[in-house]
Amino acid sequence: MKKIILYIIGVIFLLAVALLLYVRANNPAMPERIVAAHAGGNIDSLTYTNSREAVEHAIACGVKYIELDIVISPEGEPLAFHSSDDMIDTIYSCDPPHIGEFTAEPLRGKNGKTYTPLTWREINEIFLAHPDLIFVVDKTDDPVVLEKYFPKLKDRMIVECFSMQRYKEVTNAGFKQAMLSEEAFSLGAVIWQDIKHLFCSDEPRVEMVTMGRDTYNSHRATRWFIKLCNIPVAMWSAADRQHANEMFNRISQARMLYTNEIE
Repeated sequence: MKKIILYIIGVIFLLAVALLLYVRANNPAMPERIVAAHAGGNIDSLTYTNSREAVEHAIACGVKYIELDIVISPEGEPLAFHSSDDMIDTIYSCDPPHIGEFTAEPLRGKNGKTYTPLTWREINEIFLAHPDLIFVVDKTDDPVVLEKYFPKLKDRMIVECFSMQRYKEVTNAGFKQAMLSEEAFSLGAVIWQDIKHLFCSDEPRVEMVTMGRDTYNSHRATRWFIKLCNIPVAMWSAADRQHANEMFNRISQARMLYTNEIE
């Protein structure tokens, strides 16, 4: 009798998974293909500046999706910062830097040029001046912090989430889009979240994942699952727009590409 019960439970589980996969495979049309300016986009051939000049250059090139690396200073304030071989970071005493030393002088590129750093104040200023821009947030996924410092940008923010719990919090808080990072993504986690979604409206389905090209290319099961379930993917990084178009054509589930050179 025990074996029969286990067999029935197993069959029910497999049927439920099959149903979920069928529903996902027949999702509505995939979202549009999007090029996002990676870390604000290249400026003077430098990546990861997260600078005002990079963002303004991307805007001038017609890019509507701006990705920034948002970290939290020791004082608790968000700023756009990413350590990079292109930049001189030794002027800071810690990573992330203190807000005071971050704003005390310009960002220094190893090309000898300087750039304007972005704190939450400057980020708000730029995005509020351009109401058609979408703010793609990497590194920080705390909805409480993001809503506190960017309250008027909430419905224009796409947030990469580094755990399923954060994904649920960001989704339920009403941000434009939550994306599940490759660090939290697994076949079992997505299926289990789908099952919970069937029984509880507060348990959102995973509607988008984000991962690097190397991860996608090196994990056959992940590629198969994403294609079978028709899950949109945000991927990093494309070198330029031509490279982005090649990736879009090669990877049908790729819907947003973090792109360095955006001219």
